[in-house]
Amino acid sequence: MLDLTIIGAGPAGMTAALYALRSGLSVAIIEQGAPGGQLLKTEKIENYPGFVDGVLGMDLATNMFMQINAFENFKLINDTAKKISKNADNFTVNISIGTVDSKAVIVATGGYPKTLDIPGEKQFAGKGVSYCAICDGFFFKNKVVAVIGGGNTALEDAIYLASIAKEVYLIHRRNTFRGSQILVDKLKSYNNVHLVLEKVPVEIKGDTKVSEILVKDLKTNEITSMFVNGVFLAIGQIMNSEFVKDSLDTDGLGHIVVNEKMASVTSGIFACGDIITKNLRQVSTAVGDGAIAGQMAYEYISQL
Repeated sequence: MLDLTIIGAGPAGMTAALYALRSGLSVAIIEQGAPGGQLLKTEKIENYPGFVDGVLGMDLATNMFMQINAFENFKLINDTAKKISKNADNFTVNISIGTVDSKAVIVATGGYPKTLDIPGEKQFAGKGVSYCAICDGFFFKNKVVAVIGGGNTALEDAIYLASIAKEVYLIHRRNTFRGSQILVDKLKSYNNVHLVLEKVPVEIKGDTKVSEILVKDLKTNEITSMFVNGVFLAIGQIMNSEFVKDSLDTDGLGHIVVNEKMASVTSGIFACGDIITKNLRQVSTAVGDGAIAGQMAYEYISQL
């Protein structure tokens, strides 16, 4: 039996593994894809400490995995977690090809952004299309950008980008916002923010980078073109927590509820990274969450 099973090999899961491995625990990470999580979809990270010129997402993911893969007490299981069951003082994680037993479990499965599924979105991902204003906003200093959405995240993104970009267009399908009124009022105080209401994006265009977005008026069905250098999508995330919804507490958006020790409602199951309820989802915060989860899992196992 293993000491610890970690589900998810993003920056949070790999950091948790590092701390647990250095404490002498035997650790397995269950990951359905390549180690790295959202890092693999991020071309360059400019706001991770210690890299003056930024770091490529692929490079950071590779280095993180090489660091933990060097431990003899580590193994990677390429599979998908289906269910977690508690049996006395240990846990069983069901995967496609069988089960994995361990004394504790860390869930670090993260999530993925909702997409528009319109022409040009995939083509220009990382080339003007972004799902994270805080991550990529700096690249659009003094440029023209569009933010898609009407909730708090879209409003916050537009406010954040207003201090960086030359012009910000907030495109929303309704004439009212789902976000907080205080954010709406703050947004309207910026002269370079323009509300594009009752319209939806239908195509993103460009050459090597984004240069245009087509929007449809929901009243008239008229399609118009807007010049933009970047498009930021803020229409929500889908969390990878479906397999634990019956055993752990989650909020209305699917985030796992944990305390300051990254401990869930079930003793022995921890969670960290984007999958948990928190305010800021960045690589640096995922690493911090992972460090706490790995250390707390070690302390929990030590007391068994």
